[in-house]
Amino acid sequence: MKTVFLFFISIYMYSFSALGQAVLVEERGRALQSSSSRTHLSSKNSVDFKYKRKVGVGLSAAGAQGLAGVTLELNFSPEMSFSTSFGLADRFQTFGVFIKKSISAKYFTPYISGGFTRWYTVTDEGPMTTSNPSFLAERFLSNKEKSEGKFAETLIYPAMGIQYLQLDGDWAGSSLFVEVLMLVDIDDFKSSPTGGLGYLYYF
Repeated sequence: MKTVFLFFISIYMYSFSALGQAVLVEERGRALQSSSSRTHLSSKNSVDFKYKRKVGVGLSAAGAQGLAGVTLELNFSPEMSFSTSFGLADRFQTFGVFIKKSISAKYFTPYISGGFTRWYTVTDEGPMTTSNPSFLAERFLSNKEKSEGKFAETLIYPAMGIQYLQLDGDWAGSSLFVEVLMLVDIDDFKSSPTGGLGYLYYF
């Protein structure tokens, strides 16, 4: 009887030990998986960042988008990307595309870009004496367009800026940028300098 009792005690202790080892292995596996996931999401520099993250979406203010807009960016390589944007402003909308060439760095990456944007009205709200941004009425609109309150302007531009990339941590994938650009009306080649800023998150 004593032998049988010791046998069952041994089985119980073995089962408890095996269960403890299984839990420990599972916890270690989760820890390693979590660590691996964090390592995969973190980046060493801008090249590594854009190699892992190919798509960026975000918001922008001023610049080629008018007053405010949304941007979708596709990274073809760590240095080259293509973007499209849609924007809203006072009494008009915008649509544009541009190509950006980035200079490899760590957190702060300078870049140059070029593209075109279409600024156009979609409603008839009467004559336009002023605009927001102000240079639209001052530089690009004809007297006829201002009196009718309707226009469709195609602008091209070069730009240069700097972008901050969050390489690791809880906010990894986030990005802030600021840029200056020169808008040029392709109809009469009138131009106006302006600036923009925005936020992008890369997946």
